[in-house]
Amino acid sequence: MEKTAKVLVTMLTSIVFVWLAATSPIQGQVLAIALLALVLWSLHPSWHLPSSILIIVLLAVFQASFSPAEFFRSLLSTYGESGLWIIISGFILSEGMKASGLARRIALWVVTALGGDPDWIFLSVALANLAVAPIFPSTTAKAFLLLPICGGLIEAFAAEKGRSRYGAGVMIMSMAANNICSTGFLTATVPNSISASYINEAANVDLGWFEWLKMSFPMTLILLASSWLVCRWFFRPEIDKTSETLKRIGNLRERLGPFSRAEFFVALIFSISLLLWITEGVHGLNSGLISLALSLLLFLPRIGVMKVGGFVGGVPWGSIALFASSMFLANAVGRWKALDPVAFSIFKLFDLSSLSLAVYLAIVVFVAMFLHVAFTSTTVYATVVVPLSISLARLQGLEPQLAAIPVAFLTPIALILPVNTIPNIVFYSSGYFNQKQMTTYGVVMSIVSAFLILVVGLPYWRFLGLVRF
Repeated sequence: MEKTAKVLVTMLTSIVFVWLAATSPIQGQVLAIALLALVLWSLHPSWHLPSSILIIVLLAVFQASFSPAEFFRSLLSTYGESGLWIIISGFILSEGMKASGLARRIALWVVTALGGDPDWIFLSVALANLAVAPIFPSTTAKAFLLLPICGGLIEAFAAEKGRSRYGAGVMIMSMAANNICSTGFLTATVPNSISASYINEAANVDLGWFEWLKMSFPMTLILLASSWLVCRWFFRPEIDKTSETLKRIGNLRERLGPFSRAEFFVALIFSISLLLWITEGVHGLNSGLISLALSLLLFLPRIGVMKVGGFVGGVPWGSIALFASSMFLANAVGRWKALDPVAFSIFKLFDLSSLSLAVYLAIVVFVAMFLHVAFTSTTVYATVVVPLSISLARLQGLEPQLAAIPVAFLTPIALILPVNTIPNIVFYSSGYFNQKQMTTYGVVMSIVSAFLILVVGLPYWRFLGLVRF
């Protein structure tokens, strides 16, 4: 039944796309492509590679986003304009971190630093996510990295799957931290780059790596602390630490052995790449291409970190294609203001012009937060909701970034349903918590997140000069 419904929706969308493409000016054609992309990316995640290629081809055919010359300029542009190369290099570095054992060592060091107290393990799991967040541009990769570590921490206390508050808390805390920590770094998840591109296009506010860090990191820490407190409230551990469990946890780290040459080399390459990303506004070099060239050194035979054959098969080409097509679609939507008619209809229907600024912003932030339940990808969410918030802000006579920055910051935080993101599914499939536990925790954290953005985030961003009100 579900499969039939998806096929019918896809067919109907295709008909609407053909009609709009044939009868509309360029603005309507871009809107038609955006509608088709939304349906294909949301309903058919296994089609990400072919559907993303299709979207790029359609944009080129309608000349909505780029000419062939502009296409190649975009591919070779700096990170501030296109993060394609830095995302690819990030995937290579993330695989190098896993293959060498460095990522596991970093996570375990953070986890064991607090002494193995069950009541503090939640915090150590959150800090482990924070430690690896800038390393991985893929929340899915981070989930698969930390899942076995969380499993080991639960097994160390002999907690029963599906019955232990402690076990549920460890997994839910790691899932929530995966989402929340992705807000803190521009390179921590693909939607951040897409949102930054929209904001730069609409408001000429350049959110490079360092600017994004300054804008988001303090709020990330506040939300992470809040998520830990809420998790301890919902899932107070029913077990205590013992010398035996401390020994088991210590063994997880000891099994890694001494720091290897491969780990050192990966750490060096990543450190150089991270420094390039942070200082791009100073040196003006193409950080993406340089970090890509550096990451390819991990395949050198004498280094022995990774082999090309083994890596190619594991590359999420669909995710990379989705990122590239999302960036080009964002460019087209911004250039031709394709979502303005949608925003205008919403504006008139709900008479938003009669609302005060405080009420208007509260509605935008809370509605945007809970719109996550309608999406199965934060990348698709960013592509649709961020530009919509920009258009609505313009109709209200506000600076676009006043609505766009809060929505962009909240984009990676999708905590209510397992299907909202792949990492949610990864942690949910562990069996340590059920959907009712996740939804209850997710709704509370969504409310807390939106509230903190309004009462702390907006004043902070005003202090930085990013917004005015």
